[in-house]
Amino acid sequence: MPRVVVKAIFDNIRFKCQRCGSCCHHKRPLEFDDLIPAEQIEDFWRSSNLIYLTEKDVHAISNRTGMRPPDFVDTLYDYSECYVKIEDEGRRVILDLPVLKSKEDTTCVFYQEGCSIYSVRPIACRLFPFRVEEETLDNGDILLNISCNPTCPGIGKGKMVDKKKLEGLVAEQFLQRTEDISPHIQKLNSSGEIASGARIYRTLPGRGRKRSSSI
Repeated sequence: MPRVVVKAIFDNIRFKCQRCGSCCHHKRPLEFDDLIPAEQIEDFWRSSNLIYLTEKDVHAISNRTGMRPPDFVDTLYDYSECYVKIEDEGRRVILDLPVLKSKEDTTCVFYQEGCSIYSVRPIACRLFPFRVEEETLDNGDILLNISCNPTCPGIGKGKMVDKKKLEGLVAEQFLQRTEDISPHIQKLNSSGEIASGARIYRTLPGRGRKRSSSI
């Protein structure tokens, strides 16, 4: 079984949120297609700051606000609780992971002179200005390296960052996402719907175009 290693790779730093709202603006870089192949994922992460949601995040926000998930969740395909799609007779496996919707000015739909869902904000929001770079080694092990965004005005202020707590949040997010995806992958594999050598893609949702799929 592959191991998952979570590690904060930045030096000891201080951080205190300045409530400036800069992290509540979502960037969807235009240079990427709707479907992003694995070899482009790293470049995409570096140039975007979308807020990815786990199913637990979605349910918590829905329960707190009374809103239906499609009202605040962006996915490339029509929203469902299955985030694994297949195309091209199983030769393309697409992870359509949900992200928070944005308003026309690119701010989060829940940003109103501050976060209106702060008590149930997603793990991705709780992590900012720290971001996770995922790397898969040749032996299948997965490294989750936590870096920080040095342009955030809260860096260098407040208390010293607790790296262990941060690593725990990242591990929790990874586990929840795995639980969201794995059962669907296993079902598709067992039914033979995923072709041998299938390519993995992630989606870039939220640019106003929806797609249909066989799953």
